[in-house]
Amino acid sequence: MAKFVVKEGPASGQEIPFPGEHFTIGRSEECEVIIADPNVSRQHAQVIARDGSAMLVDLNSSNGTFVNGNPISKVFLMDGDEIRVGETVLIYVETSIRDAVLPSGMSQRVACAPSPAKSNEGLQRSSDPLNQTRLFTVPPETLPPDALKETYLKLKTLYRIFCDLSLSTSIKEIAEIVLRAAIVSTGVERVALFVRKEDDGEWECLHQKVTSRLIGREGKLPMPPAPALDGAAEAGAIVLGFLAKNGEWRTESTSPNAAIFPVCASERVAAMLYVDNPDTEVSVHKDDLDFLATLAQQMGVRLLQIQLLQQVREENVVLRRRLEQDATIVTQNPHMRRILEDTQRIAATEATVLITGETGTGKELIARTLHEFSPRRTKPFIAVNCAALPETLLESELFGHEKGAFTGALEKRIGKFELAHGGTLFLDEIGDLSQSAQAKLLRVLQEGEIQRVGGQKIIKVDVRVIAATNKDLAEEVRKGNFRQDLYYRIRVIEISLPPLRERKDDIPVLAQYFLQQLRRKFPTPVKQIAPETIQCLVAYEFPGNVRELKNIIERGLAL
Repeated sequence: MAKFVVKEGPASGQEIPFPGEHFTIGRSEECEVIIADPNVSRQHAQVIARDGSAMLVDLNSSNGTFVNGNPISKVFLMDGDEIRVGETVLIYVETSIRDAVLPSGMSQRVACAPSPAKSNEGLQRSSDPLNQTRLFTVPPETLPPDALKETYLKLKTLYRIFCDLSLSTSIKEIAEIVLRAAIVSTGVERVALFVRKEDDGEWECLHQKVTSRLIGREGKLPMPPAPALDGAAEAGAIVLGFLAKNGEWRTESTSPNAAIFPVCASERVAAMLYVDNPDTEVSVHKDDLDFLATLAQQMGVRLLQIQLLQQVREENVVLRRRLEQDATIVTQNPHMRRILEDTQRIAATEATVLITGETGTGKELIARTLHEFSPRRTKPFIAVNCAALPETLLESELFGHEKGAFTGALEKRIGKFELAHGGTLFLDEIGDLSQSAQAKLLRVLQEGEIQRVGGQKIIKVDVRVIAATNKDLAEEVRKGNFRQDLYYRIRVIEISLPPLRERKDDIPVLAQYFLQQLRRKFPTPVKQIAPETIQCLVAYEFPGNVRELKNIIERGLAL
């Protein structure tokens, strides 16, 4: 029968068989397992036993539920787990949960008062170095019933770990699950997860766990050197070595006391799972290496799933924004139709494009069309109005800044170039860029790299730049207001948009299109624009171009 054994507290040694497949632990008389302890909540935790597994769920208790010294919200229990509830420590002993049901209505009572001492020692492991893992011992050709049962329990342990991983939603949760499983189920003294820091790419220890006798000494233990982690990352394979107490590392395959396991999400190394015996310096057992390699592989699978899920969510956000934004270009003008045909052909290239035209002619719509028809369409489209930002903030907006780079820079900021990585950056009113910003933009276009304001690190970016202006940049170059080298760099291809007064045949169709579009915002029985109104619109010169036409229709509906 599956049961809890009281390890600490006045009822030490008492056995508590599972009173059902669903039961509650707490101070209340309504609980199936009653713990008379003022530090225990009335409804403290719940155990759900199902399909041979047992899950422990904390019921938002005041003082928390701890498994092997770690606070939990919910976790699958493994044989030998220590559960601390208030001042009582229970050991989970696993057999067949299906048989572990007491007669209906019965409850177990544990009298408890604050214990004078708390032990950090876990369950004792086998002293046999060849049997330090509960998994993956090599079976004989014929298995007796007891061995088959043991194999079944080992597989069920793996099942528990995989179930926990399936519920994880971040790398920190994955680390907690895997490191806990590794320290409980193998003979290693320490297990750690290393990831690369975002700012400088150096390795950092995200999380580590040690055996109970090393708790409190974690900071004094030597860490694996960065070249060893780099070597495992480059090779994409397990690296065995020996880490001495003085911190010296050497590659060692005969009697390794340490091992590094790359955690690969798809074809990319996302993290490093590291294990060693830094205190005793004994070799890591082959069975443990097999088990840990399995864990590292499953970590990579779950990380990839989380990354793909996040990617789908981000793409959904982008698609929703596209639905909300009106990027339709309505025209029956032959010249505009030729421009749209050229735009779709240009979109397939990586050429930098300069879009020119008066204010309100639809330069951003053309930029969005270039993006939507390009191979970068699934990546971000970031638009920046260079004229709307003061010179003091423009460089920070484009290139980002480091914390403390200037007064008011209270935290690091990612610039538009980094946000647009892999996609398209649209620089509207580029003719208003300062000389300093022009020089930095030229470097990005030439080298494909940026430097945050106040930072020293060079950051590679892959961005297609589309620029737009209502100024005559050639004239600005002659006046010395715009860099000639930047002008030629952004003007690989130029698209010049005609003003609305030169495409008057588009005014009727545009006016009717805006009416239908704006009827959702301003409910009205009006379905058509009167012919005499259309004649007045066609006769008007529209200095504000298409934008002004839309504003006129909107004002007419609002009034």
